Amino acid sequence: MAWVAVDKDGTECICSTEPYRDWVDFMWCVENIFDSCAIGLPKGSIKKLIGRELTWEDEPVELKY
Repeated sequence: MAWVAVDKDGTECICSTEPYRDWVDFMWCVENIFDSCAIGLPKGSIKKLIGRELTWEDEPVELKY
């Protein structure tokens, strides 16, 4: 599965594993960068994928097939 989330600065990202919130850098991170992948997405991609916008205050959303 994949997860989508939005960083504090509004950057949208997609991750191969569930991300966790980094309160120091205000961004979403993955546990092991070598086993997981977090990729930035163009603005508006998350809304196209899940049908609604996300913000930093929202929890990440798991994409299901």
